[in-house]
Amino acid sequence: MSTTTPLPPDLPPGDEPRRPRRRRRRPPRSVLRMASFTAFALVLFGVLIARLWFLQVIGGGDYQERAEANRLRTVVTEAPRGAITDRTGAPLVTSREVLNLVAEPQQLEGPEGVAALRRLSVALGHPPGYFSAKVKKAQEARPFEAVVLEEETTPELQAYVEERRSQLPGISLQAAYVRDYPQGSLAAHLLGYVGPIPAEKAKEYEGRGYLGNETVGRAGIEAEYEQYLRGIAGREQVEVDARGEVVGRGVLSQAPPRPGETLRLSIDMKTQKALEAALRAEVQGSGTSTGAAGVALDPRTGAVLALASYPTFNPDVFQSGSAREVRRVLTSPSRPLLDRAIGGEYPAASTFKAITAAAALETGLYKPGETIDSPGSVVLYKTRFQGFNNQAHGVITLPEALEVSSDTFFYELADRTYRTQGWPMQDWSRRFGFGRPTGLDLTEGESAGLVPDLAYKRQTCDRKVDPINCSWRPGDSVNMSIGQGNVLVTPIQMATAYAALANGGTIVTPTLGRAVVDADGRVLRDLVSARALRPLGLSKDNLEIIQSGLRRAANGNGGTATPVFGALPERFRVAGKTGTAENTSGIDHAWWVGYAPVDDPKIVVAIVVERGGQGANSAAPAACAAIGAYLGFGADRCGTGAKAN
Repeated sequence: MSTTTPLPPDLPPGDEPRRPRRRRRRPPRSVLRMASFTAFALVLFGVLIARLWFLQVIGGGDYQERAEANRLRTVVTEAPRGAITDRTGAPLVTSREVLNLVAEPQQLEGPEGVAALRRLSVALGHPPGYFSAKVKKAQEARPFEAVVLEEETTPELQAYVEERRSQLPGISLQAAYVRDYPQGSLAAHLLGYVGPIPAEKAKEYEGRGYLGNETVGRAGIEAEYEQYLRGIAGREQVEVDARGEVVGRGVLSQAPPRPGETLRLSIDMKTQKALEAALRAEVQGSGTSTGAAGVALDPRTGAVLALASYPTFNPDVFQSGSAREVRRVLTSPSRPLLDRAIGGEYPAASTFKAITAAAALETGLYKPGETIDSPGSVVLYKTRFQGFNNQAHGVITLPEALEVSSDTFFYELADRTYRTQGWPMQDWSRRFGFGRPTGLDLTEGESAGLVPDLAYKRQTCDRKVDPINCSWRPGDSVNMSIGQGNVLVTPIQMATAYAALANGGTIVTPTLGRAVVDADGRVLRDLVSARALRPLGLSKDNLEIIQSGLRRAANGNGGTATPVFGALPERFRVAGKTGTAENTSGIDHAWWVGYAPVDDPKIVVAIVVERGGQGANSAAPAACAAIGAYLGFGADRCGTGAKAN
C-alpha cells in the first residue's frame, strides 16, 4: 500500500512540493590518480617532443659539429720562422725545435680530464686549478684548438708525461719552434723580438690568415719583415676514438707546414761587433755616460752595415725569460729597449756646421774663398755670444772653420741668414733629411727629430709669460748654426746626411733588409735596389769645399779629430766632424760623424755618447774602431782623442 500523499486538487501547477535532491556521488580516488598521471604524461611527452625538436632542428648543427670534433681531430703542425742572417749568410737568428705540453679540450670534459689537469698543476708547482683555468680561457676563444700548457718542456717533464700517458687523457707533447740567438744580444735592437699575437690585434692577424696561437714579430726586423719570416702552419685531420687515439682511416687529409723564408740583412758582423764593443767601453769607462748609439752605412746604397744602441738587452728574455726578468727589462731606468740609434733625439752640436755651410754656400751668403774673422766671442744685437772655450782662430776660410770648429765663424753665417728674412738653414736641413724619419725599414720607433722654425716657436711659446719668445730671434739662428738651441737629430739622420756629403750629393734611404733568399741562398727578392734615392741639390764646387773642411777636421794640424785619425795610412784616410752638445743634464753629449776612405767612401759612421764629454774623446775613438773593423785595420791604429768640440 502506497503511503504517498496525493496532491490537493486545487493547487496550481508549479506549486507542487519539491522532491528531496539526490546527492551526487564522488568518483573513486583511483580515477583521479589516473587522470593526473595522464596529464603529467602528456606534459612530459610534450616537453620531450619540444626538446627533441630543439636538438634536431635548432641545435642539430652545433651538436653535429661537436660530434665531428670528437671523432675528427685537426692537428696543427707549427712551421718554423725564417732565419735572419748578416750580409754573408752568417746566422743572427734561427729557429730551434722544442716540445710543448698541450691539452685537447674535447678530451678533458669529464672527471678524468679535470683530475689530469689538477694532477699536472700540482706536479709542476702550480695551484690545483691553474691549468683548468688556462684551458677554460682558451676554450672561450677557440673551443676546438689545442691549448699550450707549458712551452719548451724540460726532459724531466717530458719523461713525467710519457710515463703517465694513461693517467693523462687529452695531454700530450707537441713539437714547436722557438727563436735561437747564436750571437746572444748582438744587434738586439735592430733584430727585435717575437711573442704571441697581441689581444688588441687578434682580428687584424686573423684577417691575414693567422690561426691566433702563432708566435709573431713584435719589434724590429722580426716585425718589419713578418710577411717573409712567418711560416705557414701545416694541418692534418685524423679520425680518433673517445680516448683520442688514432683509429679507423687514420689520416684523412694533410697539408704540410711551410717554413718561413730566410732574410739576409746588410749588416756586417765584424763591424756590428766592433761598434757594440766600442759603445759599451765608452759608456762603462766614462763614469758619467747614460748610453750611446751608433750607425754605419754604405754611403753609395744606404745599406746599413751596423746599428747599435747601449744599454742593450737579450731578445730571448721575451721568449724564455721569467715574468720578473721581462719586467726588469721593461722598467729599467737605463731604458735598454730604447733604440737610441733611431729613436734617440739629441742636439747635433758642431756636426751640424756642415749643413749650415751648405746653406750659406748655396744661397750665396758665403763666397768660396772668403775669409771671416773668428774671435773668441762676438756681439750680435747687443748680445755677446761665446765661442768654444773663448778660443780665437783669426781670419779663416770655411774649410779652416770646419777644421778648427770655430763657433764664431758660423755665428757670422747665422747672422747673414737671419738678415735675409728667409729660412735657408731650415730649408737645407730638410733637404738633408732632418725633421722627418729617414725611411729606414724599422718603421716602429724611428723619431723625426726637430728642425725649429717660426711655426714651431709659435706652437710652443707661452704668449702670456714670454710673448717675445713667440718670434724667431737672432739668437735662434745663432744657436741653430752650431746645432744647438731647439735642433734635435738622431744618429741615423746624421749618418744619412753625411752619406750625401760622401757620395757626391745623393740622399739615400738607409736599409737593413738586403734580400729574401731560399734555402740554397738564391735571391728571391732584392730589398735594397728599390729604396728611394734623392738628389741633394748641392753643387759640385760647394760640396768639395765642405769635403775639404771635413778632411782637414780629421787630418789637419788644427783638426779637432786629428789626434784620433791623423796617423792612419793614406788608404784609410778619414773625413768627419766632432761635436760637443750642451744639454739639460749639464754634461755634454759627444758626437762624431764622418766617412772613409776620403777618396772613395765606402762607410759613413755617426756616433753619439750621452754625457760623454767632448766628441774627440769618446765618440771619435768609437767611430774609428767601427771604421777599422770594416776597412781592415786594427783599433790600435786609432788615437785616443783630445779636448776639442
